[in-house]
Amino acid sequence: MPLALFGITFLSPEGAVFALAAAVPVAAYLVTERRSGRIRAALRLRGPGRRALAPVLSALVVLPALVAVAAAQPVVVRRQSIHERSDAQAFFILDTSLSMDASAGPGEATRLARAKRLASQLQARLADVPIGLAGMTDRVLPYVMPTTDPALFRRTLAQSVGINEPQPSQDYRRQRATNLQALVPVLNANFFSLGTNRKLVVVFTDGEAPSDLQLLSLGIEKKLAPVFVHVSAPGERIYHHGKPDPNYTTDPTSGHILAHAAAMTGGSVYDESQLGKIASAARRIVGRGPETGQVSAYARIALAPWVALAGIFPLGFLLYRRNF
Repeated sequence: MPLALFGITFLSPEGAVFALAAAVPVAAYLVTERRSGRIRAALRLRGPGRRALAPVLSALVVLPALVAVAAAQPVVVRRQSIHERSDAQAFFILDTSLSMDASAGPGEATRLARAKRLASQLQARLADVPIGLAGMTDRVLPYVMPTTDPALFRRTLAQSVGINEPQPSQDYRRQRATNLQALVPVLNANFFSLGTNRKLVVVFTDGEAPSDLQLLSLGIEKKLAPVFVHVSAPGERIYHHGKPDPNYTTDPTSGHILAHAAAMTGGSVYDESQLGKIASAARRIVGRGPETGQVSAYARIALAPWVALAGIFPLGFLLYRRNF
């Protein structure tokens, strides 16, 4: 159970029991010094004195104590009070199908990497709006529910969003895994909190999806007005070990498919280079409102590595004294 002390939280306070191990080397050192004292007395030699023993005893105590503190996992929790909108929420949905691994060349940024960068930039411009993250193939699954914690958003974006995450529900080796009709459940599957009046959905995709969008039209019926961001460029290929995949080429009709989807849902579509227009469209949907909610966002800074590193000093001193 975590323990807080002087602004520092110990995640594993039971690890501090290791400090008791200091009794072993201290006792061994005192016994050795007592034996050496008797020998020096018999030989009528002058001893080092108690003052000379103090640094060694201190090092023998400090070293296990530092290890014990590190084992207790001390962390500093940096808190920040932030305000959030209670009447608006957003979901950024990133296409994670295999085609999003395409790029202009080996070592160039993939479509998914560019989409993640755009999502991060857009979140910064909508900092007052709780924003969730979800991945889309032939289904949409959330990574994190709407939050105004920028650290959580960026960490989820960096660590959880990846190609084929979530995995498609079927095998699409010869077909397109992305299905824009997977957006329909977003409106009715409790992605947004109850009572949310303004809902924003931004879809980052290359648009390489089936052109049959009838269910998308019937399911959304212009209630959601999604913002589609077309993340694609002509001639992009999927590369494996520097060589292009012979089974994949960029779909030149993807832009038309997204334009059709936007027209059917009352939404809009923008190119990935139009960040300013994307942000403006998103802001028009969520608008401005009272920031009634107040949450505590925090960043946790681990101190254990630094405490363990400090153990080099008493250890080095003991090794130095051993040779004298």
